[in-house]
Amino acid sequence: MSAQPPTKVSGAAPEKPAENKYNPFQPEMPNIPGVSDGSHHAKRGLSPQDSQKPLQIAGAVIVVVLAGAIFFWWSRSKPRGVNPAPTEETVEQTAPPPPPPIAPVHDGPTVAATVDELSKPWSAKKFTFIKPITQENISAIVIRLPGEGLWAFSLQGPFGRCELEFVTDLPTLASKYRFKATHPMVVNPCDSTVYDPLKVGDVGGSTWVRGQIVQGSSLRPPISIDVKARGRFIVAEGIE
Repeated sequence: MSAQPPTKVSGAAPEKPAENKYNPFQPEMPNIPGVSDGSHHAKRGLSPQDSQKPLQIAGAVIVVVLAGAIFFWWSRSKPRGVNPAPTEETVEQTAPPPPPPIAPVHDGPTVAATVDELSKPWSAKKFTFIKPITQENISAIVIRLPGEGLWAFSLQGPFGRCELEFVTDLPTLASKYRFKATHPMVVNPCDSTVYDPLKVGDVGGSTWVRGQIVQGSSLRPPISIDVKARGRFIVAEGIE
């Protein structure tokens, strides 16, 4: 029997030619001995997470560089040598103390009293006499004597630190100082010396001052202060 040629089956789909899987954008890996094609495909087939790691690293590097550049610019542009404005509390703590008060300088006479205050005989008033040159304060008293006269003197004893007193109570003079007087007297309570305002005593060198010693051991009368009436005031102008 002779062989018959195969008969064509109607309706069968013709075979498709093999697809060309060549990709011009993907270079063909070289054939490396000992490395199979499956390994190359495994290396080329990276997961999406692995492909994004380089981008994340590059972004982090860019952020660090930008932060460093901003910090460098800020440090260079920050003004230097400018101290912050002091607060109110700081100003109060650092403010220098106020200067001590300056004592007033009295170049002119000291007002001892007014004429109305010494209108009656034996009326008296204490005052502070200020020496024009040394500005020393001296406790003093001015007395209106009978006959419109005035007598002022330092209340500090001539020799010592005892303060003199003007005593107008005659029984006190008799009981305390054992001196019988007919008018007010000046006394030294430390040594019981009695000075008479109506008499003058010699202090040596042909100098006489008011307040002669009538009892006691003091060496001289009180230190006199020169006073005069000027209008409505009685002023002290000097001291011996």
